[in-house]
Amino acid sequence: MKKITLMVATMLTMGMLSLTSCSEKTKDSANETVEEAKEDMDDNVSEAKSDIKEAGNDFEAKVKEDKESLKADIDDAVAKLDKKIEEADAKMEKATDKEKAKWRDRKKELNEEKEDLKASWKNVQDETADKWDSFKAETKEKIAKAKADIRD
Repeated sequence: MKKITLMVATMLTMGMLSLTSCSEKTKDSANETVEEAKEDMDDNVSEAKSDIKEAGNDFEAKVKEDKESLKADIDDAVAKLDKKIEEADAKMEKATDKEKAKWRDRKKELNEEKEDLKASWKNVQDETADKWDSFKAETKEKIAKAKADIRD
């Protein structure tokens, strides 16, 4: 009987040792998995921050390029309006009173368009990125209107 008791005690001890050692391995494995997940998450967060920063820089560069292009378009339209205003002045000098009134009205319209375009350029400095596209579209419409009036 002593042999059986000793054998049972030995088996129980072996079983407990094997269960304890298994659970340590499992804990170590779980800890390694958690550490790897943290490292992956840190890498992904860093990568996402980098991507966001790059996208922001790309957008900023595009807005700057658009502003420069828009400024050139505005300057061109203003120069053409100035030329038309000078032409109106020259025609007023030679025109009859009735025609002078017509040319004065035309000159007034051209000056208003010119001032409107200049005001748009002043506003471009205040526009934020989210309003940029609508502002650009509105200004392009003003430029198109000015160019259409120049052709008349």
